[in-house]
This record gives sequence, structure tokens and C-alpha cells, in this order.
Amino acid sequence: MRRIAVVAALAATLALPAAAGAGSTATLRLNDGFAVAGTSIVCAVQLSKTLLPGEKLVDCFVATKTGPVPKSYTVALAVNGEVALGRIGKNGKVTIVLKKGGGTVTKQSSRAAAGRLYKASVGSTFLVKGTAITCGVAKQKFGGKQAITVACFKVGATKKPRPNSYGMGITDGGAFLVRFDAQSKGTPIKVVEHGK
Repeated sequence: MRRIAVVAALAATLALPAAAGAGSTATLRLNDGFAVAGTSIVCAVQLSKTLLPGEKLVDCFVATKTGPVPKSYTVALAVNGEVALGRIGKNGKVTIVLKKGGGTVTKQSSRAAAGRLYKASVGSTFLVKGTAITCGVAKQKFGGKQAITVACFKVGATKKPRPNSYGMGITDGGAFLVRFDAQSKGTPIKVVEHGK
């Protein structure tokens, strides 16, 4: 049941980039990020040190003013197409739960200006500069309850998720990784609930 709700949430989010009037769209550069209003979800574009070392990626997690929430999960999508799911422990330490996909890691320059933090809401979309990564914010069911969901994936020429690629998503209640088939249809490969 929960898997069906996650697929529905992801499908709705995937439609956002094509709907220009659905909300604001911003382009994220290295060190930029966004916080989703009404949630504890924060996403940032960074050079990974833990989940996918050395790769430029979008990393989303649940946080408070003191940092990532222990016993919650973080999800990431890298420029090379790899996705990762990690569990946050004490002092923000991340333990890798699952990695999928990817290719050659291209070392990125860490010399970037201080980032900008955007305020996001349902209908907001974000494009990662110089990549095919797109993230969208939607309100859908997760675990049987209405939840604001952030989903990120790589866009193909048809403006749909790239065939045979991976994506990721997060809510205040949990996180998931998804695999897209040759027709860009998404199927969850891992679904987790924060705190468990």
C-alpha cells in the first residue's frame, strides 16, 4: 500500500517541470539549496564527501536548526546518475543503506561562491545548472497521509525521466529511491520511514 502511494506521489511530482504556471522555477548552482515551507525538508547541491564521494549531487534530508535529524534518512542523486540512501546517526554521521546506478565519477572543482538558500513550496521546481537533474515539490499521499514530497530525477529529451535511470524522493515521513524503465515509468526500489 505504501509503495503505491509513493509511486503516485512521484508521478504527480514528475509532471511539475512541464507546468510553467505550477509554481516558481529556479536554477541551482553548487552550494545552493532550498528549504520546503511547512516541512523540515532541506535540499542542497554540493560535492559529496559521504554518500557519493567526489561527485556533484543534490542531497535532501530532514533537518532542524541544529542540523540533520538523527534516525532520519537522506537521499542523493549525482550528476553521473547514481542514487544513494543514507541513515543519519548521532552528530550527523551518515551510514550508507543503498547505492544504485551511476557511472564514472567526474571530479568537480570545490571552488564555488557561497550558496543561496531558496524558499520552496508546493509547485516549486529546481534545475541544477549544467546538469539534467530536476527536482519538484508536490503534495501527495505517503504512508496513507497527505505529505509534501520532494522528488529529483534526470530529465531526458522528452522532458520525462531518462529511460533506465534512477531518481529519489523525500517527505517528512520517509524517503525513497526509484528506478525508471525504458518507458520512463518509475518503480520504487527502496522505501524507508524516518525513525525506523
